[in-house]
Amino acid sequence: QRAIISREGIMEVGDDEIGSSIVWGRDGEDAELEDAVEAAGETRIVIMNPPFTNRRNMGQKFPEVDQRRLRARVDTLEDVLTANDPSISDFGDKNSVAPLFVALADKCAAESDGVVTMIHPTIALSNPSGVGERRILAQRFHIHTVLTCHVPGQINLSEHTKINESLILLKRNRDGRPRTRFIALDRMPANEVEVQDLHEQIQVCKDGRIGKGWGAVSHWPADRIETGDWTPGIWRSPELAEASYLFANDAQLKMLRDSSNAARRTDLGKGAGFQQVEEGAAGSFEALYSGATTGQTRIQSRPNSNWLRIKQGTNQATNGMKTKEEDPILEKAGHLLIASSQDAKSARLTAVASDRSYVGTGWLPVPETSPTESKALAVFINSTPGRLQLMRNAGRKLGWPQYRPKGVGSIRIPDIKDERILTILSACWERTKDMTVPQFGEGECEVRRLWDEAVAEAMGWDAAELSRLRHLLHREPHVCGVGYGQYTD
Repeated sequence: QRAIISREGIMEVGDDEIGSSIVWGRDGEDAELEDAVEAAGETRIVIMNPPFTNRRNMGQKFPEVDQRRLRARVDTLEDVLTANDPSISDFGDKNSVAPLFVALADKCAAESDGVVTMIHPTIALSNPSGVGERRILAQRFHIHTVLTCHVPGQINLSEHTKINESLILLKRNRDGRPRTRFIALDRMPANEVEVQDLHEQIQVCKDGRIGKGWGAVSHWPADRIETGDWTPGIWRSPELAEASYLFANDAQLKMLRDSSNAARRTDLGKGAGFQQVEEGAAGSFEALYSGATTGQTRIQSRPNSNWLRIKQGTNQATNGMKTKEEDPILEKAGHLLIASSQDAKSARLTAVASDRSYVGTGWLPVPETSPTESKALAVFINSTPGRLQLMRNAGRKLGWPQYRPKGVGSIRIPDIKDERILTILSACWERTKDMTVPQFGEGECEVRRLWDEAVAEAMGWDAAELSRLRHLLHREPHVCGVGYGQYTD
């Protein structure tokens, strides 16, 4: 409605011109709608749970023709909204309807003292695709509080979902640039009595541990929030949030995308035009398939599947390629491959390398790095500083993060043109290439200790500090699979 989207009358359109086909069938309903619109404008408090359904899944209970009309309707409404407020086009997302609702909450909340509280997927605090939304919200509101619970089985705040969700409280602010409070719960309140107790404990806890074992409170500077960095919400440990930020902004390090060709996505399978075949099939090529528990168990990449391009328009493989090198997908191959998605608990490695170059599904090849450079980078990306950086750019969900090429490209790495750094890290790869790497959830192990010690030596960092951070990472709930401070046999 014009009364909501055009508070200052910027866009003069009639309500019947925005694509509405709704017919109010009973007398008085149009009046009820007008009352609702009037009530929504300049609202003191907006409480919302914006739907984060993928647009492809909108209205699944309806026939396909109605689903298409729903999507078209939402697109029309979003076009009108962004035409009236062009800056929010930066966080429009054709894959989700959620940004449209978030934008409407901003329109409803009172300009002077409005408060918006919403439930949002926790991954939206860190995913690269959401940075535009986070920046705009930080311009228009003080991001007052972000509350999250990471305990397995207690990660959601709304029904019918099993993804991590956070409670985000935004408040209009005219005075200064206050910090944002992050509340990391170690358990969810089970009833109203516990809700009241949690509320009381939060009121008296300004920072640090919350009384009665509820969790911890930390704060994040306004300048970081304004750049779209809301990453403390994805960590239980505030210390890991701080460390990951410092590594990701260390001027001593270079961005991966500035030091080599950016990581590239390569997909295999019939949907991508390939078929898995027996080893040695004419025209086939070797590849890494899946970052699952058994996909890669050592830092030395090992091909575990063979693939052949499918003839266009059929499901039949072709042996038209006379040599393995002829398939165009191999132009994307790299000696270094970085995980594109993995189970945060049961996977083992964030990067692998070898003297041969490969493509893969579940892995992002990084072309144009030499074998020696790739080995050095694999050690760094598997070290604690590398893992912390990769995890802070996660998408999809915390338990099974997805790493897009854009986020991977922003990882900061050592200057591998420095002969000393290159020698130390590549030597560590040679020393550890045949060691089986335990799953992340198994905690401390020799091979991760060796990687961190090599990185500390190469970079002149404190090995004891990296060890402390590594042990904190072992305790993260989505890594170890249990609540913070809990242990399994």
